[in-house]
Amino acid sequence: MPKFVEYQDGDVEVTSRKPLRGTLELVTDDDDTVDMFLDRENAEWLMSALAEFLMQGEGDEMPKISIGRR
Repeated sequence: MPKFVEYQDGDVEVTSRKPLRGTLELVTDDDDTVDMFLDRENAEWLMSALAEFLMQGEGDEMPKISIGRR
């Protein structure tokens, strides 16, 4: 059975800078903790997925971005 986890405003713990690696702590519905491993590649993928998720927000919830000349 899958466990559902939640991000609760924790910091990313950097374990190495070259190569960039770290962990992000997530909390299960049973109050257990799960460490998500991060490296540069999967952190970039996660950022992209989160940006796509936020873009799904409804109309006025998202800020308007204008690029280019008026």
